[in-house]
Order: sequence, then structure tokens, then C-alpha cells
Amino acid sequence: MKLTENIYLVGGYGYGYSAVGDCNIYMIDCGGSLAIVDTGGGKGVPQIIGNIERMGFDADDLEVAFISHCHFDHIGGNKGFKEATGCRIAAHEAEKEELEGLGEMTLYSMGLERGLSFEPVKVDTVLRGGESVKVGSVAFQVVHTPGHSPGGISLLIEDGGSRCLFPGDTASALGRLGFINGPGFVLPEWKSSIKKMMALEPDMMFPGHGTFLLSGAMEHLAVYDEKLNSPWVNIVTSVG
Repeated sequence: MKLTENIYLVGGYGYGYSAVGDCNIYMIDCGGSLAIVDTGGGKGVPQIIGNIERMGFDADDLEVAFISHCHFDHIGGNKGFKEATGCRIAAHEAEKEELEGLGEMTLYSMGLERGLSFEPVKVDTVLRGGESVKVGSVAFQVVHTPGHSPGGISLLIEDGGSRCLFPGDTASALGRLGFINGPGFVLPEWKSSIKKMMALEPDMMFPGHGTFLLSGAMEHLAVYDEKLNSPWVNIVTSVG
């Protein structure tokens, strides 16, 4: 599904576009090379690759899969994509060990309860935040946005004159609050990360779940910021 000049939705159970357990998976056409943001829960890899190829692209041109954060519904396809396309996996340094060992912060046990099972793979590109990663003709600005998880990242690119933000699960349309009480959740960091996103002044936003925004991203981030800072927000910050 083509969303902008170079951004496509290629997977997402919420849209009936790939398997149960898949977050939204976005592909960016980088002019001869491809990049995706997240890999879903694992079962949807063949369908996602089929979606890519039905849109006229060659999945072998997939150069990198950026992982927004380490939760199971965003990392389960890492091995499948790596084996099928040879792409490299790029993730934040704070979650490298979690990804490679399916640690507690991946919520893998929750994935197993939902019928998802997958094997980990090595992280090929370690991100720290503050860098720019060039894929083909597109520069991905990497922003460390912890709070939802310690190694959460957001990606900012320019596309057709618009500033396009991929926030993972750290922000979403209409200020929708996601899973907020898991291992690694830190409310003050999450609040700070929303402020970081607002400072980027995005025009469009492509979150890990729910509706993508083709305009007005700043207004939706403002709603999120207001919700996180409302006096009624009392959130349990640990589980178990």
C-alpha cells in the first residue's frame, strides 16, 4: 500500500495486511535500495515479502531492517527477513543483548502465549542515537526515544518535502496510549521522548500500531504529550 512518494505499508495485522501478531511494517524506497521499519511477529514474513514484490520491488534489494524497539511483535521476523533477503538488522545498543538472547524485555513469553515462536539473530548494525544512516539516497536520522523500552528509537526522513517520523510504539495517532507497564518502562523518559519528537517538527507520522498520519503529526503529538502529563496518570512501572 503506497502511502507517500517513497513510503509503503507492507505489513500489519491491524490492517489485515499480514499475519496475526504483526505490528505495522513500513518500507521505504531508497532509490535502488530498500529499508523496512520493524519485522513483525514472525509468521507474516512470507506475506510481507509477497506484498513487497507485488508492488513491483525486488525483496533482494532490502538492505536494512530498522528495529524500533525490542518487543516480540516488532522483532519476530528478524531471522526470516535476514535469511530471505540478506538484509542487516539495525537496533539500539541498549537492546542488542535483549534481541540476541530474547531477554525479558522482548516480552517473548507473551508472544509464546499468543502462538508466536521464533529464533533470535545477531544485530548487525548497532545504533546509539544522534547518527544519520544512509540507505541508498535516503538519510535516516536516528533519535533515541526511550520510555516504552530502554532502546527505543525513532527515525526521521525527508520525503517529498515532508518530514516523516517513525516513532515505533513511543507515540501514536490521537494520543493513544499503548503498553505502558512492561519491563523497561520508565515514565519520565517517555515524557522526554515525546518532547524530543515534537522538537523534530514532523509533518507525517507512521507508528508501530494503529493509524498512520499523512498530515498534522504535531497536533497528535501534542495530545500525547498532554495525556502523559495529565495529573491522573499514575502508572505502575514494574511487573511481576
